[in-house]
Amino acid sequence: MNILVVGKFYAEGFALHIAETLSTGGHSVRRFEPGYRHATFQEGLGHHFHKVGRVLHLAIDSVPAAHKYQMKALWQRADEGPLDVIIVCHDFLRSEEVAELKRRTGAEVALWFPDHLANFGKAFFMNCPYDALFFKDPYIVKTLNGVLRSPVYYLPEAFNPDRHCLPAGAVLDKDYNCDIATAGNSHSWRVALYNHLTDWDVKIWGAPPPLWMSMGAVGRMYQGRSVHNAQKAQAFLGAKIVLNNLHYAEIVGVNVRTFEAAGIGAFQMLDWRPGLRQLFEDGHELISFKGIDDLKTKIRYWLDRPDERKIIADAGKRRAYSDHTYALRLSLLLKSLAQRASGYPIEASFANSFVSAGGS
Repeated sequence: MNILVVGKFYAEGFALHIAETLSTGGHSVRRFEPGYRHATFQEGLGHHFHKVGRVLHLAIDSVPAAHKYQMKALWQRADEGPLDVIIVCHDFLRSEEVAELKRRTGAEVALWFPDHLANFGKAFFMNCPYDALFFKDPYIVKTLNGVLRSPVYYLPEAFNPDRHCLPAGAVLDKDYNCDIATAGNSHSWRVALYNHLTDWDVKIWGAPPPLWMSMGAVGRMYQGRSVHNAQKAQAFLGAKIVLNNLHYAEIVGVNVRTFEAAGIGAFQMLDWRPGLRQLFEDGHELISFKGIDDLKTKIRYWLDRPDERKIIADAGKRRAYSDHTYALRLSLLLKSLAQRASGYPIEASFANSFVSAGGS
């Protein structure tokens, strides 16, 4: 198939994994990166300058004439040859732009949104004529389905076995060794939780925290840089426990780190969510926790059991490879667009309960 991927293609970017996986699968793939191009700044002031640049770009992009000018590049990319499918990897496009893409190409246009509902922003997608929309949280799917004119499907995130691994023959770097590790942004919720974990050797890998944030004791855990791909595998395998504290806006589903940590073969602990049981076997492929006291109890228990940790980590890795790769997700997305599937199934036992709990 001829496929255009619209998104951000920085290291470990969602759109990059999608484009690479589609190409590996034999599709002809074109890329388009809208708006501000993500720089490679990861450390220190460089990262903060990048954030300032992004804010300035968003301000300029809000001017209709400037935004229209930027869209010309998208039309040129779309016109380079025939297209069967266009996959938009975030809420980049407005209603008239999705309609124009469909008119110009005759392709089916899908949105695969990789964030939780707290990052909906302006939510242009709610009024866009997409052929299908895919979200990682069943709560979002059940809430939007029937309200939006387009079909809305559940599609969890995934991991990339070609990227989230150690190179053949690689030796684990002892500099990554620690009790607990994670990789991600130092947002307020993460800092609040990690302030409870000062009794252990903890390493947090990721972009620097905002200048306004008071890190407290968590500041000593921050390693000063991000880790990607093989480096992330080193960081996760060097930790006895990969702690994945889910954002509170992950209502039923889980984040991408869930699949990456499992696919890498790390021993993972994460916040319990109702949708977890569809994806992994809790207690056998990873370990969930409910609240700080439960987390601390389980950390103490599992740190002293390396052999049992290895059994669970290996089981989680097998599950990730068999059920949770980008190749499997994209195959399901394309089948759903062709009306030969309906996204990832939502477990019937909780599909209705969490919608009624969320209100109408």
